Amino acid sequence: MGINISESSTIKELLDQHPYLLHTFVDLGLMCVGCPADAFHNLSDVAKEYNLDKKKLMTRLEKVIDNVMAGKTNR
Repeated sequence: MGINISESSTIKELLDQHPYLLHTFVDLGLMCVGCPADAFHNLSDVAKEYNLDKKKLMTRLEKVIDNVMAGKTNR
């Protein structure tokens, strides 16, 4: 993978840098988008809140970012 995101990355930081991740958050059923706490909650918080495997969540987001950057998809 070309990009590595941190478990301490906030949802707001990720969406500001990679707005196309919005679709992935929605597809996963994560209600982080638009939540007032998105500026404070990081990936570790989200994984814990939604009972998700943190590594799998980060890998999925990294894969989407890599695919977009490689021009394979727009989301």
